[in-house]
Order: sequence, then structure tokens, then C-alpha cells
Amino acid sequence: MPKVEVYVDETGDRGFGKNSSSFFAMTALMIPAESVSYARAVAAGLRYEIGTSRPLHWVEHFKPKRADRRRLATRMLASIPNVKTIHVITHKATVQFNEALRSDNEKFYNYTTRLLLERIALAAHGWHGGARLAILRLGSVRHMDHDGTVSYLNLVQNIPSPVHTPWEHIRWPPSWHGTSEYDGLQLADLHAGILSVALRGAPDDVRSAQLLIECGHQLHRANGKLLNCGVKIIGENDFVTNRSWWPSLLAST
Repeated sequence: MPKVEVYVDETGDRGFGKNSSSFFAMTALMIPAESVSYARAVAAGLRYEIGTSRPLHWVEHFKPKRADRRRLATRMLASIPNVKTIHVITHKATVQFNEALRSDNEKFYNYTTRLLLERIALAAHGWHGGARLAILRLGSVRHMDHDGTVSYLNLVQNIPSPVHTPWEHIRWPPSWHGTSEYDGLQLADLHAGILSVALRGAPDDVRSAQLLIECGHQLHRANGKLLNCGVKIIGENDFVTNRSWWPSLLAST
């Protein structure tokens, strides 16, 4: 079966305290095997253009005052052929979690990862041109028991559900890595940063999502549907869908 390399990063924090971010999101970048060399060239080119030998990182290398770098990164990301992106976004103010998920960062992380992996499996199964096998690599998270995450996901696969998840389209188990190990993780970090810029802007600020819209054609859609496919919201959908830029994102095919 043809392969698709999948890289996952996150933005926001997992806490629910008064000083925590208003959202937490996990982003998957799915790169089909035939586009991997192109993606590597994009990562190498960006490191060259900004003059660093360090792994690319949105917060470190693409600060708000470096709008030129942000535009360059977006153009280069948007040019990688046939990739798909998936965002799972938690709006903390409206999420209906029980106290166990709110108070336990690991349980919250595991649940969010589950929702993301379900969509990755469906995207790999329904890949244009034929089903793919997803090779899944996630950015390592400090103080997180990743073996525990795999154990949780193993249990999830055996829970009866009215919606079938084609888990067989993810090579098991997934693995966690530092960003220096894979260019794909660095590019996933940039996609997560672009999403963060859009979500941190005011709901009526179209400009905050200009970069996200430019990469909007890469968002995974199933039968033309974006919500709950390429964009999954935990909490009230209005956190995203009431923003002035949402119609433009829907139209960016």
C-alpha cells in the first residue's frame, strides 16, 4: 500500500487554569510519499533563507515583527503538492469535559490525540487515488507518558462505535520524536503556528487568518465537507465558525 508520512505538532497549552491559553490545538501534516522530497526541500530552503541551522520553530523564527518570514513560509508550505492538514481545536471556555479531563493533562492530551488519529485514519483510507498507509510521527511532549498514550489508543480501537475508524490505515504504534529528527515535524509546527495566529486574532479580524487561508486548500475535506474532517472543534463550533474569515476558509479549495 502506498504510504503517507504524517507529522503532528501542537499549539496552545493543555491547562485549564486562569492563566492558560483560550484554546489548545493539535495539527497533523500528511505528506504523500511522492511529495516527501519536495517537503524536505521546503524545510531546507526556509532554514537557509532565515539563516539558521537549528530546527524551524514558529515562535522562535517567525515572530510577528518578521511578517516577511511568515509570508515566505506560508507560500512555501502552500506549494507542497498533494498534502493534507488536519486541526483538532479545543475551545476551553465551552468544552463539556468532566473534571477528570480538565484536571489531568495526560488524559486531555490522549483524548485530543484520539480524535486527531481517527481523522488521520479516515483521510488515509479515503486518499484521492487510493488508500494509503499512514506513518505517524508526533512531536515529543515534555513530562508526557507516551507509552500511556499508546495503551489508551490500543483500548480505544477495541471500543464498539457506530462510526467505523479504519485503524488499519495507520502503522502501529505511532512514535514520538524531537523536532530536529524530521523536517516534517518542523513543517507541522509552522502549520500549527499559522493556525494559532488566526485563532488569537479578534473574531472580526480577517487579516489574522490570511496565512491560514493561503494554506486552506490543503485542509482535509471529505465529500467537500471541512468541519469535523479537516477542522474538528471540541467545544462550541462558533469559536471558529463565527469568525469573519471562516467563509473564506471554506472556499479555499
